[in-house]
Amino acid sequence: MIERTQSNLEEACSLLHRNPQHMSGDERRRLVTSITDAILCDDAAGDTVVTDLVDLLARDPDWAVRLDVARMVHLLDDESCSRLVAIFRGDCNSYVRSHAERSLARQRKVRQTSSRKRIECRTYSEQLDQLTRQYGKRVAAKVQALADQRYAMLAAAVAHDVRSILTTLSANAAALADELGTANRAASILEDIGFLKRTIEAMEQFTKPLPVQRHPEDLQQMIQQAIEKAREGVIQQRHDPSAVEVVVAAAPAIRLRVSRRLIVFALTNVIQNAIECFADREVDSLRAGRIEVQVVVDGYETRIIVIDDGPGIELEVLKELTSFAPTGPNKSKRNSSGWGLSLVHKYVTAHGGSVAIDSEMNQGTTVVVTLPMRDSAGGDDE
Repeated sequence: MIERTQSNLEEACSLLHRNPQHMSGDERRRLVTSITDAILCDDAAGDTVVTDLVDLLARDPDWAVRLDVARMVHLLDDESCSRLVAIFRGDCNSYVRSHAERSLARQRKVRQTSSRKRIECRTYSEQLDQLTRQYGKRVAAKVQALADQRYAMLAAAVAHDVRSILTTLSANAAALADELGTANRAASILEDIGFLKRTIEAMEQFTKPLPVQRHPEDLQQMIQQAIEKAREGVIQQRHDPSAVEVVVAAAPAIRLRVSRRLIVFALTNVIQNAIECFADREVDSLRAGRIEVQVVVDGYETRIIVIDDGPGIELEVLKELTSFAPTGPNKSKRNSSGWGLSLVHKYVTAHGGSVAIDSEMNQGTTVVVTLPMRDSAGGDDE
């Protein structure tokens, strides 16, 4: 099989442009498999070389090659999928035509599911806003807390069952990868299992009872610890965080009565998200950027404000994020589970605080974590 490296795919594309017969039918079919793996493992659906190769193979003289392409076009973007299915509709082979239609139906179903999720998140946010207007913030927060509690109960049951399955599945997939090597579907399966593990871990974290005790903690120390942990998280994703400057503005010395672990986790997630927004998928590295962390005391509240000058967030995506429900993995990140902001919101609101996100395309993003100066949950010093 042709390994799914950029240079190998470019060489295959050049070869097919010159003469498709320079590669055997079996080699061209294996090339389709490599392209499929590249999309599944690396999210390469938008790469120019992948698009060119799929276009060439969709017109291959061998119907078996065209059939393999017809089976995988649902992995491409909407425009490419629709364009290729239109070509396959005129194919002389009935198998190619039918599988192309199935791929189109599959892609449409995925798109409808994604659209439904966005609508559900928007409806959820609108209902909370309505509760706030009618009954005040305290009642709306109580309703949301009860909803989160019920959600946590359901998530705990699911996480327990799925983790049992993953234990066996992980071992079997690892054995297959050792036996067959990394350039095959087994490697893709392992990556999917890794995502499932991260998701289950996040679900379990969401369902854990929160610590009741709160202790006075130095806010500046917590911010510095969060920055260090955020950088470590970026390094684990094989990125160099030094390209992004993180500046902490001069802040008053403040001690907040909090659960240190939860607040450090929340700040780490917010800052790491800000760093990762500078990821450039074309060169697989972080581009230069700047993040500023500010602390503002306003009456009985402390606001930790994280501002980046990154690409910003689209309005529809922003509406989905501000529901603070699990949104699914962020494809621009290597280790995303989609549960990060949900946990941030849960931990901050458990302290009587709030989380707000404001963003504009090409103007950057601002996240504000607000915490009360007084402990609303109680607890004794140790």
